[in-house]
Amino acid sequence: MTGDILIYERPNASESAASREMIRGTIKIVAERQGMKMASDLRSFMATMVTRSRPVATELVVALARDRYLLDVRATRMTGERDENYRLSVAGGAEYVFKIAHVAEERAVTELPTAALLHIEQTDPTFPCPRVVRERSGATQVYFVDESGHNRTARVLTYLPGKLLGAATRSARQRRSCGATAGRMTRALRGFQYPVVHQALIWDVRNAARVRRLLDELPDFPHRQAAADLLDHLIPRIEAQLPGLRHQFVHNDINPFNVLVDPDDEANVVGIIDFGDLTHTALIADVAVTAADQIPADCGEDTELARASLLDVASAYHECVPLQAEELAMLGTLVAARLAANLVVHEWHLYHNPSSGHYAPLRPDFIRARLAIARRFCDEKFDL
Repeated sequence: MTGDILIYERPNASESAASREMIRGTIKIVAERQGMKMASDLRSFMATMVTRSRPVATELVVALARDRYLLDVRATRMTGERDENYRLSVAGGAEYVFKIAHVAEERAVTELPTAALLHIEQTDPTFPCPRVVRERSGATQVYFVDESGHNRTARVLTYLPGKLLGAATRSARQRRSCGATAGRMTRALRGFQYPVVHQALIWDVRNAARVRRLLDELPDFPHRQAAADLLDHLIPRIEAQLPGLRHQFVHNDINPFNVLVDPDDEANVVGIIDFGDLTHTALIADVAVTAADQIPADCGEDTELARASLLDVASAYHECVPLQAEELAMLGTLVAARLAANLVVHEWHLYHNPSSGHYAPLRPDFIRARLAIARRFCDEKFDL
């Protein structure tokens, strides 16, 4: 048997019971192998979140920018969940981002966001996202050896101006702008193909079962039983329903820190950044992620306000990419899964990287409120 796909036709009446049992056994073996591969890939992905390498020196970044990109820059280190990120400033005013992939990340995974950005540049040239800057020989990425002797991969992107949505005043018009921009990006990514289709990503809502296992590693997680009960309720439905829905590559992380708005009109989205969680998953998962992450942080347990926020995003997305009834039937479930993942993965990352500075601890009352909203949505059927 080769590959990961088993083509199976329903047995006819003349086939023996032994033959049918053999086929069922073969299917079970393939499913178990695929499950084991996914678990192994997820472990590799999680390693990129907790395995810390020696930071690349700013002087080396400046030298690489000069020698490979012919840019005379000043470099400032920024935070990142997995990548090492540096803001590059040129004397004339131009700015760039120098991104160094985690030392444990596979090269094919590192190259995925670059390939997606190049695809968007062709399908929607005016879409407001970073552009890939080629080095002096025309390559989209550079490879170098760091001070610890590790082989590293880096790329340079244009730096987008704007104000982070997370620091802006929230509004319904802003949420609709987020939904419309997310839908436009999904439309631009339609038809995008890449060899690494099944990237293992903890932030993909289809991996809710893995999030549940991360929760088991956090005995001091506030309201832990409520979170466990919620995930136990969501997982069977996700695993049963998600595979049958439309799938494609999507951004999968349009959160307030990856969205830029116009400083003079904070309801107007002017940029989407950070394609590191881009993945091939259910299209409705991207809607759910975008909607969940735009629920105002200060809405507390006001589920009606949260519901109105969700509908602002989903309705605008739907106008760009019409959503199917069976997808909308899963929207509430997937929003709940994203809200749970935001809490659990955040605290898991902080537990393993207490000094990283990328995450701050979540307040127990915020966790309680987010879980209450998730419970409200987990079984709701939405109709736009």
